[in-house]
Amino acid sequence: MKIEPVLNTYTNKSLNESLRSLQECSSQSFEESSPIPPSINHSIHFYNHEQDRIFNQEWICIGRCDEIPLTGDFLTHEIAGTPVLIVRQDSGEIMSFVNACAHRFTCLSKEKSGHAFAFTCPNHAWTYGIDGQLKHAPFMDMKSNFIMSDHNLERLHTEIWEGFIYVSLSKKPRKGIAKSLDALKKNIVGRYEMASYKTVIRESMSWNANWKNLVENFTESYHVPIAHPKTFAGHEKQIKDYECGEDSDHYCYHFAPQELEEGSGAAHPLNIGLKGKWRRTMVDFCVFPNHLVTLMPDYLWWVSVMPNGIDEFNATWGVAVPQEILNDIAEEDYERWVKEKIDYMNTANEEDRVLVERLFKGSQSIRVPQGTYHPIEKNLWQFMKYLSKITT
Repeated sequence: MKIEPVLNTYTNKSLNESLRSLQECSSQSFEESSPIPPSINHSIHFYNHEQDRIFNQEWICIGRCDEIPLTGDFLTHEIAGTPVLIVRQDSGEIMSFVNACAHRFTCLSKEKSGHAFAFTCPNHAWTYGIDGQLKHAPFMDMKSNFIMSDHNLERLHTEIWEGFIYVSLSKKPRKGIAKSLDALKKNIVGRYEMASYKTVIRESMSWNANWKNLVENFTESYHVPIAHPKTFAGHEKQIKDYECGEDSDHYCYHFAPQELEEGSGAAHPLNIGLKGKWRRTMVDFCVFPNHLVTLMPDYLWWVSVMPNGIDEFNATWGVAVPQEILNDIAEEDYERWVKEKIDYMNTANEEDRVLVERLFKGSQSIRVPQGTYHPIEKNLWQFMKYLSKITT
């Protein structure tokens, strides 16, 4: 009889065991805590649980408002297997719907973005206005008591914060995103006026790791001087200068000033809103669960990461810059400038991809030690506490 080997990984660790490990770690103080238990990133049972408790319930960032400036402009996205359609309305409002016909659920749009006056199902030509109302359903007059208004697109809750679009699949989302992030805006990021930044790049990527590996990578800068020699290390921020923010159920952040007061990473001379050290300070923050932002006086880089299994994730990312930066770029130089930005961010992404995928690989063994945190890795502990609370 052939005996199947028992793999030395956490793949089949039970949900209860994983939750217990997570609760034990998150209940400790930051100074005493060990890193997130490996099974949280490797257990298929925990993965299924977090899909329900996190991605079917929480606010998920889709993109930025200025990406769909005109009536009928739209974006599509996917959250926990649900295709989502986000559309700018006549009133200027942004509305979101399940991107599926109300007849037999065929996806209406396969494009990542575009412009439309209506959305027509390719299967039976049911047609919806940009407000999700059913306008045309061929031959449905053959069905007695068919009422058009009973078959509109399924609308989803949508909120806007600092120029970002958030959608929730929940019928009754928990606390609104703006209220949840009020302290973050008031105390830290509001001074940057992110809503006025102009989007210049929107891209996507897929990596072979757990989605939480990227969140943890993004929310600590301990690795930056070592792992980003071609990109972020050049901003010359001292490790000792990093400060981590207060505990919150909705976000975490850290910030540090760079040494250079002019040039890349510093505020434009025409920026009169930022004062003192904030004219050269970077803020890295995460809106739980999966919205990551590096905020600088001269640009912001955002990422929205979505799991595609325990060992793969897809991420949409973009770059936006203040108007005064764009005003300095000659029209004939714009395409070259954008390409240079994309190349720079792709280089940074590749520096991180290698780390994140190796972290996932290394942490799957049941023989890894307990681990520890560096003092500027407090955001990782805060993220772990959020995970513990939201999944239990």
